[in-house]
Amino acid sequence: MHLLALRISAFLSLKPDPVLKHWASAKILRSRPTTNGSGKDAELSGDDEVCRLIVQKFKQLGGADVSYADIARRAWEVGRSGLATKLLDHESRASDQVPLLLTMKEDKLALEKAVDSGDTDLIYHVLLHLYKRLTLGDFFRLIESGGPKLTTASRLLEVYAREQNRDMLRDFYYSDDRRVESAVLSLDEASRIHDPDARLAAVRAAHKFFSDDKDRAFEAKMMDESTRLLTLQQQLERESDGKVAFFGASVGETIRLCILNRLSKRADKVKSDFKVPDKRRAICLHIYLELGDFEALDAFSKSKRSPIGYEAFVRHLVDAGHQREAMSYVARQAGLTCKERGDKKALE
Repeated sequence: MHLLALRISAFLSLKPDPVLKHWASAKILRSRPTTNGSGKDAELSGDDEVCRLIVQKFKQLGGADVSYADIARRAWEVGRSGLATKLLDHESRASDQVPLLLTMKEDKLALEKAVDSGDTDLIYHVLLHLYKRLTLGDFFRLIESGGPKLTTASRLLEVYAREQNRDMLRDFYYSDDRRVESAVLSLDEASRIHDPDARLAAVRAAHKFFSDDKDRAFEAKMMDESTRLLTLQQQLERESDGKVAFFGASVGETIRLCILNRLSKRADKVKSDFKVPDKRRAICLHIYLELGDFEALDAFSKSKRSPIGYEAFVRHLVDAGHQREAMSYVARQAGLTCKERGDKKALE
């Protein structure tokens, strides 16, 4: 007796929403698939017709406040999931749409509706719900299969995982074959690790990911050099019985530590292995001055023509208060200047 109930509601100036909701539920319970076609096609045809009638009636009678999600839930409860999905398309509130879609296990549609709503909290709600319910592989495939529609969800997942769940982020990058991002993540983790072996393993992982991308040859080379440097630094620490902290230092700092701890041959090896430019070798000047080792400084100056000339030697020695030691380098600088000018007479 829905028509009578509607007329009474109108007479009493009551909203027709409860009556419409009850009528829609009854319509769903009593409706059957149409006779056009058979099987699933017939059921779909019947769903379309019932959905059309319900939506049309709501619009005609001003049932704008009736939640289509409530009607859709009733349809789903009686086994009409197709009809429930169609009714949910008319629900204007995503916060009402999405929970029911998740209950119906319409996972992809639920995530798309959440993204379309622009509600970040709702998107996170769906992502975390699916992460807990689905296997990891199914979860990642769902996001990756969404294409541009789910780009926002993918980015929000990265933000969450970077802050809260690094293992998830690592698995996500691996699943999506994002090698550069995987390499950068490994490097970021390496910077946070204090254990030498674990840190070295993270750098090696970054090297492998970069090596797998033909456009990242430079980065792969840098990771290879970093691995070699860290390995050498571990060896240096063992040789010094752990008294000197080499691990994690730059090439220049490693050379400095070697010289300060009387490991000149090791310093030379570092310079050779990592092709330290001649101008960078000037770091030795400052180190020998710091040590006050003028014999080593003299040997260093004679080992190879100074790429910075001898003026720097003079200036730094004088600034440090070693005028007498600076005198020998004055003559060498004068000779060097004459050679550069081609002034044989002055050189004599």
